Amino acid sequence: MKTYIVLLRGVNVSGKNIVKMAVLKAVLIDNVFKNVTTYIQSGNIILSSDLEKDLVSTKVQQLIHDHFQLQIAVFCLDLQEMETALKHNPFTENIEPNKLFFTFLNEEPVADLLADLEKIDFATDQFKVIDKVLYFYLPNGMSNSKLNNNFFEKKLKVTATGRNLNTIHKLIDLAKNSNN
Repeated sequence: MKTYIVLLRGVNVSGKNIVKMAVLKAVLIDNVFKNVTTYIQSGNIILSSDLEKDLVSTKVQQLIHDHFQLQIAVFCLDLQEMETALKHNPFTENIEPNKLFFTFLNEEPVADLLADLEKIDFATDQFKVIDKVLYFYLPNGMSNSKLNNNFFEKKLKVTATGRNLNTIHKLIDLAKNSNN
């Protein structure tokens, strides 16, 4: 059995796409998943399965559709992928963890679209894409920036979901301890 970190895109945000994590946890346990843990209400799940990663995403997405009547993008990473994303973080000095975001992309962005985006001056806001992870640091906070998940999805024509550095650390910790 392998442990996975499952990230749901856009659930429980501004009263939309409501998915009660306790209900989802019960649904997942009833349908082939083990050691299911959820973290906060924004769609973070740690679970174990014999299924391959792509099948885990598909199964979770189908269960959410069947039980909540929602079409939600599901990102599934194993512990090594999440640790690699953390290791490759380009913003490590003098940062506030709640202002540093890791945005997981469904595919690597098209080079031309990324190049166009990199030409724009975002003042103190910074971003960098490494493989299928977009890192962005907003020293003045998200409420004072145009950079967010929806902005990057639109500009790069990808599907994405983001978490801040504090959440990334917590998910890694939960995944490491999920079988204990």
